[in-house]
Amino acid sequence: MPKLALAAVIGGVTGLVAVAFHFGLWAAMEFVRLPWTLGMLPWWAFAVVPAIGGLAVGLFIHKVARAPETAGQGTDKMIYSFHHQGGNVRARVAPVKFIASIITLSTGGSAGYEGPISQIGSGIASTICKFFKMPRMLRGQFLLAGTAAGLGAIFKAPLAGALTSVEMLYREDFESNAFATSIVSSVVSFTVYIAFVGTAPIISGVSAFPFTNGVELLACALLGIFCFPFSYMYVRCYYAAERRFNKWTAPAWLKPAVGGALISLLVLVYPEVSGGGFDFIDRLMSGLVPHSGVGVLLLLGVVLAKIVATALTVGSGGSGGVFGPSLFIGGVVGAMFAGICELVAPGFIRMPEMFILVGMAAFFAGASKAPIAGVVMVCEMTGSYSLLPGLLIAAVMHMAFSRNWTIYKSQVLNKFASPAHRRDMDRELLQAYDKISKQ
Repeated sequence: MPKLALAAVIGGVTGLVAVAFHFGLWAAMEFVRLPWTLGMLPWWAFAVVPAIGGLAVGLFIHKVARAPETAGQGTDKMIYSFHHQGGNVRARVAPVKFIASIITLSTGGSAGYEGPISQIGSGIASTICKFFKMPRMLRGQFLLAGTAAGLGAIFKAPLAGALTSVEMLYREDFESNAFATSIVSSVVSFTVYIAFVGTAPIISGVSAFPFTNGVELLACALLGIFCFPFSYMYVRCYYAAERRFNKWTAPAWLKPAVGGALISLLVLVYPEVSGGGFDFIDRLMSGLVPHSGVGVLLLLGVVLAKIVATALTVGSGGSGGVFGPSLFIGGVVGAMFAGICELVAPGFIRMPEMFILVGMAAFFAGASKAPIAGVVMVCEMTGSYSLLPGLLIAAVMHMAFSRNWTIYKSQVLNKFASPAHRRDMDRELLQAYDKISKQ
C-alpha cells in the first residue's frame, strides 16, 4: 500500500477514536459530577474524587489490563518507542490508554489530553503497520503519523499536530522524513473529528489582537524570559515526583491513588487545577486579567498548584499528558505578566489578554523544545494568527534560557543521537560524532 494512502487510513481510524474519546470523556465527566449537579453532595466532597479515580486507574492498568506502559504520560512513551523500539507498540496499549485516561481526566486528575491521544494514535498506527506487514524502517514514520492524527484531531490543529509529531522527538532537530505522512494523517483525522464535534476552536471567544509596534514585541520577549523560572520548576517538579514514586516500594496500583489523595488537598483551595483547565483560560480571556497585586498573587498560587498537581497526577502513574498543563500554566503566567505590567506601567499594554496566548506558546516551546509546533498550536487552537510575530519572539527567548531541560526525558539532541537512525549513518561518522560529544 502506498505510504500516503496508509497515512490516510491511520488518520481516519485515529479520527474516529478521537471522536469516541471526546464524547466518552464528556459522558464520564457528566456522570462523575452528577451528585454535585443535583445538589446531593457539598462542593468540598469533590476533593476525594481524584483519589478514587487514581485507585481505579491503578487497578485497571496494573491488575486488569496488565499494561504498565500506559501509566504516566503517553507522549514520552511514544518518543521512546520511536528511538528504541522501532515504532513497535503493543496492540492493547491504545484501548487501555483510552479507558485509563478517561478515568483520570474525568475524576479531576491534573493532566492533558495530548499524552493519551499521542499514545493511542501511535498504538493504532503500530497495529495497522503490523497488519500490512510494513518494514521496520517505515514503522517509525507511521508511528509519528498516528501521533499527528491524534493531536491534529483533539486540538483541532492539523498543521500543529503534524509539526509537533516531527519536532518533539529532538531538542535541536526535526524528523523531516515523516512530515508528509504526518500531514496527511493529521488532516484526515481533523476532517473526521470536526464532522462530529464541530469547527469551533478549542479556546473560543478570542478577539483579534493585531500586532502593531515594537513596544509589544519587547513585552513579548520579556514574557518569554519571565516563563523561564516556571518552566524550570515544572520540569524539575515532575521529574522529582516521578522519581520518588518509582523508588517507593508500595504496589504500583496504589501509587496513583496516593497521588490523587495529595491532589485532593490542592483541589480544595484551587479547584482550577483539576482536569484540563481550559475553562479557566477561557475565563481569563473574558477579562479576568488582574489589575491588582492580590490578583497577581492569586494567579501565582494557581500556577504553583497546577505544577504540583500535574507532577502528582502523572508522576504517580495516572494516565494523562503534560502538554495540556504546560499550555494552562503558560496562559496563567501570561496573565500574571500582564497584571504586573498594568501595576508597574498602566496603559503600557493595549490589550493585556493577548499575553495569555503569548504565554501559552512560549511556555510550551521552552518546556518541550518544540517552538514552531507550540506557536502554530496556539494559533490554531484560538483560530487567529494575528499574534504570530509576538508568539515567535517569546518562544525563541524562552528557548534560549531553557536549553538544559525538557519535559520529555526520551528526547535526544538530534538524529545523530537517535538509535533509530544509527543504521542510516556511516560508522566513521558516528565515531567522529561521539568523539566530539565527549570533548
